[in-house]
Amino acid sequence: MKTFKNIVVLKHPIGPVWHTMRDRLSELTPLVDDIESIRVIERHSDNGKVRLLNEWRSSQSVPVFLRTSLGATAIEWLDHNMWDDTTSQCKWRIEPNVLRGHITCEGTTSFEPAMAGRGTRVTIEGTFNLAPAAVRGLAGPFEQAVTSFVESIVTTMVPKNFRKILEAAGEVISKER
Repeated sequence: MKTFKNIVVLKHPIGPVWHTMRDRLSELTPLVDDIESIRVIERHSDNGKVRLLNEWRSSQSVPVFLRTSLGATAIEWLDHNMWDDTTSQCKWRIEPNVLRGHITCEGTTSFEPAMAGRGTRVTIEGTFNLAPAAVRGLAGPFEQAVTSFVESIVTTMVPKNFRKILEAAGEVISKER
């Protein structure tokens, strides 16, 4: 299991950042180069908590030689998340369409006032685990090395994409001011 963390500070108050990330995520995709679409599948609100299920589609595709092994042609995932207004936190779990049942990726995104309330500090913390059995047929005796390599790539990509989405949210908020 590998952990990751990233902190992004935006020059916008917490309210607009929180609401843009929670309620307008699909509007940000034109501003992010490697995300084709984000679609809300389910949304439930109750007592200051909003539970969302989003479907993400990457503009990247699975390399042809891996399609059979991974069981997919496109890179997609479901994002299960719970937004809590009282804690300004979003707890999430990602369910990728590749290697189903072999990947666990989950964490928390926290939103805090910054810059004397004129900004927002957003922290993402999570874990990614790829079950060694997932690569057994592909890697043979290099199973552990391949698993570690994939975990390193993903725990670099998730924070990078998180930053891109937040920066896109900042652009949208700036245009509306």
